[in-house]
Amino acid sequence: MQSVATMNEQRFRVEDERRRAALNDAAKRLMQRLVGGCWQHELSRPFTNKGRTYRVCLKCGLARDFNPSTWKTYGASYSPPVNSLMQN
Repeated sequence: MQSVATMNEQRFRVEDERRRAALNDAAKRLMQRLVGGCWQHELSRPFTNKGRTYRVCLKCGLARDFNPSTWKTYGASYSPPVNSLMQN
């Protein structure tokens, strides 16, 4: 049996990791916006490639994830995956 102190320590570690991940994610989104994120809102129709659905900015080419269930674009901008047919 684990002591209460050990269980509290484990719970603290899990919560601390969750908070750090959330803070890192927020910092990453902020830096993308400040440095190279996409501010345009002219997005393509949704594409699905290898299980990921996303839309691409028609001006800069960055992608954002898309949820087909809610029909909403979400998340930070990122470089879309390169189509394997275009690599030749």
